[in-house]
Amino acid sequence: MRRVGKRAGKTERAGKIGWLMILALGLATGPARAVEPYLVTVGVLGGVGGPLDADDPDPGNSQRALELQLGLITEPRTLLQLRLGKIDFDEADRLGDFLAPEIEYATLSGEYRFYRNFYDSGIFLGLGGYRLTGTSSGGNDKTALGLTAGVTGEFEIVSRFSVLGQISGHYIDFDEAQLFATAMAGLSIKF
Repeated sequence: MRRVGKRAGKTERAGKIGWLMILALGLATGPARAVEPYLVTVGVLGGVGGPLDADDPDPGNSQRALELQLGLITEPRTLLQLRLGKIDFDEADRLGDFLAPEIEYATLSGEYRFYRNFYDSGIFLGLGGYRLTGTSSGGNDKTALGLTAGVTGEFEIVSRFSVLGQISGHYIDFDEAQLFATAMAGLSIKF
C-alpha cells in the first residue's frame, strides 16, 4: 500500500509542477502587454482621394474620402487593420462610363508601427474588395479585388485618444482606372 501512496504523491507533484509551468508561461506575456497597453483601436478619418491614371475625362484626386478603421494588436508594434471606406465623386464627374461614381472598399492589412518621442508612424500592406457604383450604360456597379499600401502617423493627445493621419494607395482591377490614392486625417481611440 505504501508504494501506491508514493505513486499518487509523484502524480500529484507532477500535476502541481505542470500547473506552475502553465502559470509561468501565462505571466511571461506580461512584458508584451506592458509595451501595448491597449488591444483594439478605432479610427474615423476624412480627406481627399481619387484616381491617378484615369483617362479623359479625369475627375482629379480632390474627391471626398471617408474611412472607418478597426485595428487589433497581434504583436508589439503590429496591428491587423480592417478599413472600410469610400471615395465619393461629384454629381458631374465621370470615371470611364460611370457618371457620379463612388468607390466603396473593405481592406484587411497588416500594419507595422515605429515609435517616436511624440508620435508613432506606421506602414501597411493589404488586400481588399472594391465596388464602383454610379450611372452607366453597361450596368450600375462593378466589383474587383485589389491591393492597398500606405503610411500612417499617430499623434497622441491623451493616453487613449490620438490624431491620426494616413496616405494610402490602392491598385484595383477596374477598366476605368487602376491606381487610386487618398490623403486623410481623423481621430483614433484605443481600448
